[in-house]
Amino acid sequence: MNADEATPDEAWIVPVLPLQSTVIYPHGVATVQVGLEENIALLRANPEPDALLALAFIDGAAGQDLRPDALARIAVLSRVLDRLRLPGDGYQITFQGLRRVELVEVLPEGPYYQARLAEVDERTLDPFRVNVFVQKAINLYERLASTGGGYSKELIQVLKMNVDRPGRFADLLCSSVNFEYADKQRVLQAVGIDQRLQRVLDQLRSELDRVKVAQEVEKRAKGDIEESRREYFLRQQLKTIQRELGDDDLSRRDADDYTTRLEALGLPEEIIREAAREIERLRHIQPSSSEYQVIKTYLDRFFALPWGVFTEENIDLPRVRDTLDEGHFGLEKVKERILEFLAVRKLNPEHKGPILAFVGPPGVGKTSLGKAIAEAIGRKFFRISVGGVRDEAEIRGHRRTYVGALPGKILNGLTRAGTMNPLLMLDEIDKIGSDHRGDPAAALLEVLDPEQNNSFTDHYFNVPFDLSKVLFVVTGNYLHDIPKPLLDRLEVIGIEGYTENEKLEIARRHLVPKVLSEHGLTAQPPEVAERAVRDVIRFWTREAGVRNLQRSLEKICRKIAREQVEAESAPEEADPYTPPKLDAGDVDRYLGPRKFLHDEGIERDEVGVANGLAWTASGGEILVIEALKMPGKGKLVITGKLGEVMKESVQAAYSFVRSRAESLGLGLDSLAQLALRIPFPAGAVPKDGPSAGITMTTALASLLAGLPIRADFAMTGEVTLRGKVLPVGGIKDKLLAAYRAGIAHVALPKDNEKDLVEVPAEVRAATTFHPIDHVDRLLELALIGYAPPAASAPPPPIGADEAPEINAPV
Repeated sequence: MNADEATPDEAWIVPVLPLQSTVIYPHGVATVQVGLEENIALLRANPEPDALLALAFIDGAAGQDLRPDALARIAVLSRVLDRLRLPGDGYQITFQGLRRVELVEVLPEGPYYQARLAEVDERTLDPFRVNVFVQKAINLYERLASTGGGYSKELIQVLKMNVDRPGRFADLLCSSVNFEYADKQRVLQAVGIDQRLQRVLDQLRSELDRVKVAQEVEKRAKGDIEESRREYFLRQQLKTIQRELGDDDLSRRDADDYTTRLEALGLPEEIIREAAREIERLRHIQPSSSEYQVIKTYLDRFFALPWGVFTEENIDLPRVRDTLDEGHFGLEKVKERILEFLAVRKLNPEHKGPILAFVGPPGVGKTSLGKAIAEAIGRKFFRISVGGVRDEAEIRGHRRTYVGALPGKILNGLTRAGTMNPLLMLDEIDKIGSDHRGDPAAALLEVLDPEQNNSFTDHYFNVPFDLSKVLFVVTGNYLHDIPKPLLDRLEVIGIEGYTENEKLEIARRHLVPKVLSEHGLTAQPPEVAERAVRDVIRFWTREAGVRNLQRSLEKICRKIAREQVEAESAPEEADPYTPPKLDAGDVDRYLGPRKFLHDEGIERDEVGVANGLAWTASGGEILVIEALKMPGKGKLVITGKLGEVMKESVQAAYSFVRSRAESLGLGLDSLAQLALRIPFPAGAVPKDGPSAGITMTTALASLLAGLPIRADFAMTGEVTLRGKVLPVGGIKDKLLAAYRAGIAHVALPKDNEKDLVEVPAEVRAATTFHPIDHVDRLLELALIGYAPPAASAPPPPIGADEAPEINAPV
């Protein structure tokens, strides 16, 4: 039965919501916050948007007692207008009072109270007396509004419009004036209208006196009013406001809760003092203050940190090895170093070992290696990207004096990991920057130093936090871009590119099954031939890793998935769907025209064209160097976006070739009548470094001597003015590029011979290496028909059988 259907002679059962500090009158609208378990259970059991509830009020003499006999006899039947879920388990409910009802019987059974209600008789016994009371009340309120105590004068007109409804008049006036909770209760409990108006008049007189006293206190610091009375009214005013808003209880409850949680953590005294100081500040601040939310947010984040929470570490080296092998093919040296690192930790858990840094081109598995390590040893994993970070506060946190202050990435990562000993990966550390806001790399020095990070202090929390149990791993693409002080704290593990056969094996073991599963093709999988994958590697991807290979396979799977869905949706008379067989000749049907040629080098023996080897962040590449001569005045012109080191290398190569003019069949007079030009390919791409020195020397010598250069020959090395060949870097990546291009002979500096131990066995088996220490030997090897100026006993080339073993010491 709803409120409109009930009659005065009937009684009905309605849920009861007890209120302790708020009084709602009939026809009034008010919003209250509900947090008691019984009241929350009531609201959940009555989720209707217009649910009817009886708002019962605690008798003033009962204090905080919520027993049924503590509820006042007269309640207000109300309708729920709106409800809002608050953080935690609370609700904010907006009620509309309908009318007074009597609690005939409170039924305490169940998770919340219910009551049998009855209508109350609000008839006027003495209309003349009531009218006199109404006029007196209007006069008193006019005087109250004229005092400037914050009461609205517009309410006077509203009151005058309700003089013919004295009961509504009394309720409206009482809800608009700042009466004490007990006084509002007395007015609500008055069923007779004349009695109700009498109580309103008494409270209006008291409020008028209170406002006058309050104004006198505000106007005069020292007045004729005695100090005790002034203080009394001020304290009463403050208590009234706090009780109306529930602020005093909320502040105290929050502070007590935080204190209990702090005592349970068992933290060091220094940390306890800082947290306790903030808790006491919270206790004495009103929740309506903006500072209250700032402190509460700080404490919430403080207690969200994983104080004393550790994940049990289980280092089982065979299981770690199996996990690494399962997720990563090849990378034997990297795996060996990881196993050595974990073996030391198992023997001495307190050992402050180095910070591992995986450095290599994109797509070779740096980030996934960190995940695999965490999974293998049972630690939580969290990745923090520091690429592009330029503000030191991103690492150390913002000081709380700033608006919108936040903790740093390190402690935020620990919070999200939920433990004090996770594996934190600092990704893209080589792309960290600095500006006027500070140097984040300098802030990381403390984080990554095992001797200092046991008391890392975030500016936001301002308490020391122990990071010594965290296992840090960092990744990057460019070793030379990592700040030197930071690099000094890292043990760099280089991860070079994969060979073609390694990519094939990765595709067979991991990529093809993964993309087929992700695209729903496992029920009717296509047959993917090895030759098809090899063609994708050769002609559609040119990378050190396998990221683009995976994208290309995903593109093929998307097109096959579409073909399958369209075939299954075709008419029944159509041929049934048959999974395609993907062979070498079918790839271009899915991926379009080839993006790369398999052989990047020169196709035939040519004059003035040489195969050079270059290193990029994506791995090694073939760099074809061309030289051209024409009539001129002995000038050398080079084009392309070249760095100063590379320009100097060109000049050194040209100077050496001029010194060998006679052996090349030219005189200096002839050179003075020629103009030479070296255009570097991909002119918009910046290039620098000395490693193309011997390549430019060979191209110029070939051009001037008119002798072709072998197409199956590539080279790398720095040249001096005397023709000596100096060592360069990136040997493994460069040799992988030559192997991918099918080049059988590679000349490299003799001092780089030791680097051949890093080259995969399949590359060493297919390539003949020529260690050289002088350009004369290179010209003899690379130029067809070249006669050296003086006979010498050159060192023999290193073939597949003579190359250093992969595990041999250097």
